[in-house]
Amino acid sequence: MAEQDNTQIDREIQNLVNELDEYIANFDGKRQVLESTIEAKIQELKKDRGEARELRLSLHQSGDTGSEKIDNVRQWLNHKEPISAAPDYFDLSVLIVDDDPVIRDINRRAIMSFGAQTEFIIDVQEAKNGKEAVYLHLAGASFDLIFMDNQMPVMTGIQATRKLREMGVGSKIIGVSSESEKQAFKGSGATKWIKKPLNLEKLAAFCATFCF
Repeated sequence: MAEQDNTQIDREIQNLVNELDEYIANFDGKRQVLESTIEAKIQELKKDRGEARELRLSLHQSGDTGSEKIDNVRQWLNHKEPISAAPDYFDLSVLIVDDDPVIRDINRRAIMSFGAQTEFIIDVQEAKNGKEAVYLHLAGASFDLIFMDNQMPVMTGIQATRKLREMGVGSKIIGVSSESEKQAFKGSGATKWIKKPLNLEKLAAFCATFCF
């Protein structure tokens, strides 16, 4: 009898150890996501600052005509988010989930361009795989709209969508993939599906449904 009790205790202890290990792993994952997000924002600000300084210098250098210099600077400014204190609210919050940094940057800029044209305040965040998207929500983040790629390392978009729905996340999740993955995306709980690649028109159409 005592031996059975000890066996039960050992089993319970092992279960608790496993739960604590999972908790620690989730904690580390959240921390890494937050750190990488902050670092990415810092690098983006440094890049924009460098470009702004170069454009400022170009205004006083010989070469292009004065009107060409003005046009170049205006065009650059029109595609940039204003640098100011964070607003008290956003008209729309968007998460872009894609493992390709170039695609994330193009989509983010397209969404911000839509916001500038329509004068809506849009918050755009990024995740480079499905697991990061899940960890962002575990850390307390929430979004109105999620553009979810599928073929990503660590966790695919379909897996992440299913996990987010299991967590009770009610965001509009737009599956972005090839035609062959359409039904799998819908079966995972995606709100809608759209064929790759995204472009300004497609992104604007989805964003507009929340802003108007």
